[in-house]
Amino acid sequence: MNYAIILAGGYGIRFNSGNLPKQFVEMTGMPMVAYSMKTAQCNANIDEICVVTLEEYTSHVWEWGKQYGIPKLKYVAKAGVTRFDSVYSGMCAIPAKESDTVMIMTAVCPLLAQETVNKHYSLIREHDGVITVVKATDAVTASDDGIMADRTLQKEKLFVQQGPQTYRYGVLRTAHEAYRSVPQEREVYEDSELVLRLNVPVAMVEGDRFCIKVTYPEDLAIAKALYPLFCEKEGRPG
Repeated sequence: MNYAIILAGGYGIRFNSGNLPKQFVEMTGMPMVAYSMKTAQCNANIDEICVVTLEEYTSHVWEWGKQYGIPKLKYVAKAGVTRFDSVYSGMCAIPAKESDTVMIMTAVCPLLAQETVNKHYSLIREHDGVITVVKATDAVTASDDGIMADRTLQKEKLFVQQGPQTYRYGVLRTAHEAYRSVPQEREVYEDSELVLRLNVPVAMVEGDRFCIKVTYPEDLAIAKALYPLFCEKEGRPG
């Protein structure tokens, strides 16, 4: 079985959308989370969908599943305090076996290409973990204190990680439980870091520049502007 876990649990404080979390803000007539739901629904590789969301929006997610034709939506799990907690909540909600796969998607990347999803399912046959990346276009400078530069990394070997990520269920669950079992010095934001800590190789597939993450209001404006071009590229009505 191939499961998709869609993360829709944040409050989007940086987005400044009042009381409405950004993943539920409408883009061209649909809440953003519905785009991720439809992407998973339309992909032949994905068998079942779990949306992890805020408890007060559970009924809304089920309604959107009916409204937008998402019969693969089988589970809605309660979001945790952190992204890491939400992923784990989603893993606990699905009846997956160790050899099954879990694709972690986000509700705030509405322009995810089917080609990118298909690349994941081609590679996950050979690997236990697959992430999406695009090549970095600028150098990246690391700073421990945010004031002084500690190290500058040149762009030739750097990649920017996008969604989605896909893992063998047993590997991802082991990685999360290992992280949960010891006191943490810092929060981890990407599942790939946890999996790499197990010394499990993680393969990369190249995404595309359409798949922007909507973090700030201007990101939503960009996504809306790109939407007609994205639909043309995907070969579907806008």
